[in-house]
Amino acid sequence: MNQWTAAMPLYAVVKAHVMAHIRDGSWPPGTRIPSENALGPELGVSRITINRAFAELARDGVLHKVAGVGTFVARPKPRFGLVTIEDIAEEIAARGMAWSCQVLKLANDPLPAEAAAALSLPRGQAVPHSAILHHGDGAPIQQESRWLRPGYSAGYLEQDFTQGTTFAHLVRTGQADEMEQAITAILPDAALARLLDVPRTQPCLVIRRTTFTQGVAMTFSRLVQPADRFEIAGRAALAPL
Repeated sequence: MNQWTAAMPLYAVVKAHVMAHIRDGSWPPGTRIPSENALGPELGVSRITINRAFAELARDGVLHKVAGVGTFVARPKPRFGLVTIEDIAEEIAARGMAWSCQVLKLANDPLPAEAAAALSLPRGQAVPHSAILHHGDGAPIQQESRWLRPGYSAGYLEQDFTQGTTFAHLVRTGQADEMEQAITAILPDAALARLLDVPRTQPCLVIRRTTFTQGVAMTFSRLVQPADRFEIAGRAALAPL
């Protein structure tokens, strides 16, 4: 214990010990760390102190506790950019997880009001529509609903989106040159909570995204993800003040 940790509460010392092992790479993501019973004697603190430190680190997304199994170093959350568009399969893979998905719907469907307004098309007009549930290591990460202007992205409804994402297909076949997106938070209804495997009290992030080609809206997407499994981040240059 150095002069800094000597002045810290014991639970904070435990947290610093755990974080040091994570930062130096000795406990990489997915590592099962020593149990509360094992770590307490090693650090000379009580099991209650270890439990508090583990609970706070789990709340902060650093650790992941699995009942009856142990405590693990959490994998970084998949993230979307604020001013960029990324392939969710690549984002999930970059965090060390295996991407998979379930295609919930792939058909010509009537436009709901929100999508119709975004695409400047009549409500109820039939357009290509996909609904997909993305997973990371088998856990639901994002529910994606996407509507396309008719004639945009040839062969969209004939694709096998379990083998590649809608994003990847649209990059190959579309000509988007601009995008607009907004992010809000919601509490899921019963159906969405079941789909994402979260309680109805779990906040979820909603990204509403419209892409354009030469000023004309071509796609509208509604992306919903549990807030504790996903991250929105970005970095941009600023003009001199």
